[in-house]
Amino acid sequence: TETESSWNFTCQHGPEECVGNKVQACVLNQVPEPEEYVPMINCLMDSRGAENAAADCLADLDISTTTAEEVNECANSDEGSNLLHEYGIETKNLDPKLYFVPWILFNDVFDNDSWQAGLDDLREVLCSKFLAGSSKC
Repeated sequence: TETESSWNFTCQHGPEECVGNKVQACVLNQVPEPEEYVPMINCLMDSRGAENAAADCLADLDISTTTAEEVNECANSDEGSNLLHEYGIETKNLDPKLYFVPWILFNDVFDNDSWQAGLDDLREVLCSKFLAGSSKC
């Protein structure tokens, strides 16, 4: 819901999920290269608790495009809320419409075969079709 200057979110798994979603939105805004943000988002998804997740994942993956402080500052501000709202609008406007989570777009396109394979082994799909030769694979 919209407030005077920002947005309030209700997430399926509670407030902690909303914080994690804002952290991910900020990472996507601050880390431009898929070779870095794909493993970063994967690391965040595997983390318990959003509080230290950015710092731990940035360090573990040796990503220097941003800092944990910048990510957390964004996630705890109107900027993070606005970014998450933009992703919500994008999700609402998907074609075909989202009917299952996770819903994965590859280069902004829904590919059913890649999506189905990605449900079993996303790393394999990404590394074989989209990130071939990446040091992260």
